[in-house]
Amino acid sequence: MLNRSLSKIYILLIGVISIQSNSFAQESDSTGIKTGWNFGALPALGYDSNLGLLYGGLVNFYDYGDGKHYPDYNHSILMQLSAYTHGSMDAILNIDSYSLIPNKHFIGWLSYNRNRLYPFYGFNGKQTRYNVNFIDQDQQDFITQVFYNIDFELIKADAILQDKFGDSDFNWLLSLDLGYYKINAVDISHLNNKKNDSNQIKDTTTLYDKYINWGLINEKERKGGFDNSVKLGLVYDTRDRITNPMKGVWTELITRLSPKFWGGYNSFFKVSLIHRQYFTLIEEKLSFAYRVWYEGAFGNIPFYSRQYLTSSDYIEGMGGAYTIRGILMNRIIAKQINITNLELRWRAYNFETIGQNFYLGFNAFADGGYILKGYDLDKTTVSITDQEKYFEKDYKDLITSGGLGLKLVMNENFVVSAEYAKSFDKNYGDSGLYIKVDYLF
Repeated sequence: MLNRSLSKIYILLIGVISIQSNSFAQESDSTGIKTGWNFGALPALGYDSNLGLLYGGLVNFYDYGDGKHYPDYNHSILMQLSAYTHGSMDAILNIDSYSLIPNKHFIGWLSYNRNRLYPFYGFNGKQTRYNVNFIDQDQQDFITQVFYNIDFELIKADAILQDKFGDSDFNWLLSLDLGYYKINAVDISHLNNKKNDSNQIKDTTTLYDKYINWGLINEKERKGGFDNSVKLGLVYDTRDRITNPMKGVWTELITRLSPKFWGGYNSFFKVSLIHRQYFTLIEEKLSFAYRVWYEGAFGNIPFYSRQYLTSSDYIEGMGGAYTIRGILMNRIIAKQINITNLELRWRAYNFETIGQNFYLGFNAFADGGYILKGYDLDKTTVSITDQEKYFEKDYKDLITSGGLGLKLVMNENFVVSAEYAKSFDKNYGDSGLYIKVDYLF
C-alpha cells in the first residue's frame, strides 16, 4: 500500500519483459494463442523517511504449455524481493500449478516479512479511535509518529491442494498453514540512527504499549508465537477464465482449525464464506463483478494473527489493497466481519507489441464493510480519561470507500494494477494508492 504522507515518496518503475528464444518461450500463433514459458517483471524503487530507500521488484513466470487452455496457464511462479535500507524486507515465493500434481490444483506459498512499521490500530474498528493528530508532530495532541505501529516479523509456509468432485464444478480444498510471528514495539533508536535532530522520531508509549499495559493484549502473546492450522474447504467454480473472468461464479466455504497442540497458545476455529460473481455487459469489453465475504472467528485467536483472514489466498485484515481499498491497512480487526466489493471493469484497448498480447483496462469500484461482532475489550483497567481519549463505546458502523483503477495486462494473466481509493470516513483513513499485480478478485 502507498501511504499518503509528506514523509513518504514511492515510485514504481513498470517494466514488462519477455524472452522469445525457442528454448524458453514461443511466439503466439495467428490466433494470438500463447504457448510455452513467458514472464513479466515489475521493478520497484521508493523512499520512506523512516525506513530508508526501497529497492527490489518481482517477476512472474507463466507456462502455457501447448496453448490449448490459453488464456489459462499450466503453472504460475511468482518471486518477489524488496527491502528497505533500514532493515525491513519482503521475500515471497508463490507457485500456482494445475499440472504439477496430475489432476490437482496446487498452490505453494513461502515468505519472510520484516516490517519495522507494521500498522496496529487496536481492535474493533472505530471502537479504538484513530486520531491522525497523534502522529502529526505539528499538532498540539501529537504523541509520536509511530503511535500506530509495531515491529513485525513473520515466517510463513502454506501448501494448498484442490481437486474436483468427479466432473462437477465443485472442488474440495485442503491446506496446511504454518506461521511464526515475532512482535515488538517499534525500535525507535534504530530508526533514528543517522537522522538529524529535526527528523527524530519521538520515543514514547505507543498504542501497542498501552494495549499491553491495559491488559488488552495477553502478556504471553505480546512477543508473538506460532499460528499453525489446517484449512478444509468446498469451492464451486464456473468462471470462464482464471484472470478477469467475464462470466461465472466462484464461491468458497473455508474452515480453519488451529489446535493448541500444534504450538499455539490456544485452540481456535475460523470460518469464511466468499461469493464472487461475474457478468458480461459488453462481450469481451465490459463486465460487472462483485464479492461478498463473511468471516467469523471462534475461540481465543492470538492478537498477532487476528488480521490473517481465512480464504484460499493469503490476505491480511479489513482495510488496504486487498479488502476495502482506501481504508488503512488492518484498520478493522474483529471477530465477525462482512466485506463487499463492487466493480465495473472495462477492457478498453487491445494491442500487440514485443511479441506479446496486451490490453489496457480501467475499473471503477465501491467497497464496504461492517463489524458483526467485535472482540471483548475489558477496559476495567483503563482510566476514564484514557477511555474518552482512545475508545468509543460501540464498534458498529458501515465502512465505505470508492475509487478508480488502471490495468496493463500481458497475455491475459500478468496484470500491473494501479488503483486509487478514497475513504468516506476519516476515522478509517483518508485515501490509498495501490500499485500491485492482479485484479482484486
